[in-house]
Amino acid sequence: MNTSRVATPPVLIGMATAFSLLGDQVLYSVLPVYYATLGITAIEVGILLSANRWVRLATNELAHRSVKLMNQRFLFVGALILGVVTTLGYVATSHFAVLLGARLAWGLAWSFIRHFGVQSLMQDVASTRVGRTMGVYNGISRAGSVAGLLGGAILVDLYGFVPGVLMLALVSLLSVPLGVRGFRRFETGAAQRVASINNAYLPLGFVLGIVGPGLVAGVLGAVLAPYVTTDASLTAATVTGALLGVRYLLDSVAAPYLGGLTDRWGVRQASMRFFFIGGCCLAVASLQPGFTILVIGVIGFFVSATALQAGITGMASRLGSASYARFVTASDFGSASGPIIGWLLVDTTGDPGLSLAVGAALYLVAALTLACISRRFT
Repeated sequence: MNTSRVATPPVLIGMATAFSLLGDQVLYSVLPVYYATLGITAIEVGILLSANRWVRLATNELAHRSVKLMNQRFLFVGALILGVVTTLGYVATSHFAVLLGARLAWGLAWSFIRHFGVQSLMQDVASTRVGRTMGVYNGISRAGSVAGLLGGAILVDLYGFVPGVLMLALVSLLSVPLGVRGFRRFETGAAQRVASINNAYLPLGFVLGIVGPGLVAGVLGAVLAPYVTTDASLTAATVTGALLGVRYLLDSVAAPYLGGLTDRWGVRQASMRFFFIGGCCLAVASLQPGFTILVIGVIGFFVSATALQAGITGMASRLGSASYARFVTASDFGSASGPIIGWLLVDTTGDPGLSLAVGAALYLVAALTLACISRRFT
């Protein structure tokens, strides 16, 4: 087998995805700071940063149903172009309705970019390289998140919102030639399994979405705040950003190796172990122990989450277009609802650690469920 051919699509599709993410990710770092100067309110910031996730609950299925209706390469490249257009929309006006429309359009674009990109690169991957291949893709594409969050924030700080985001939009144009070069047509049902096994991935996708992006990342600043309020050189935002930066670094550097463990152990065994480890780490962190132990617990959870994303998402993508669309919709629903649940717990109990405890419980239940189901789970 020509190994270079196997390795090239994840790299090219991952790079195209990374560049497409620049405009989306910069908003998460700059809107909470610059929203007043843009003439929008705090609640509108929350709506803008979540709208793209909620719309994907519908557009993920649309991406799947569009597979056979139009040329696949055209749809994938068109989604990349739409991603650039949405970034340009952010700089065209600060009117909330226009910004909301751009965010909804980005949600649509991302459904197609993710669905078509992953299905394309995973179609010919051997079962023994699923986790590593998905890890490579996740690692490269996550570099776009890092560049958007950190590099985009620096550009905006130096040059202002409009010039900074405009520069990111121009750079994101690189996604188009990379997408054209890396995309390969895929068969929609080439790897379909029986429905009971397909559906087994849905609750796992939901747990991955609601715990990591929702219950943990969504309230991490509140968890860390008591530890840094007495230190004038640190803020909760700074420490939260640093820890999330570790997560992105793990995604970029360690994801291929961690995904490879899934290939070695099998998806059931690997997922069971990483859910258990991640759940234990969150359980410790939820007790809000000393700062060092808390940070170690959170980082341990991030390691587990990175491995699970590579392994489970990779295997789910091999089940076919329809199954993958349902899987990512379950994950998106979790990531969209997780922050709401987390902050509801904070508001009603005053204890941000409770959100981490709920996340720990969900991970441990997932581990126990995998330990009890048939070993034919693949």
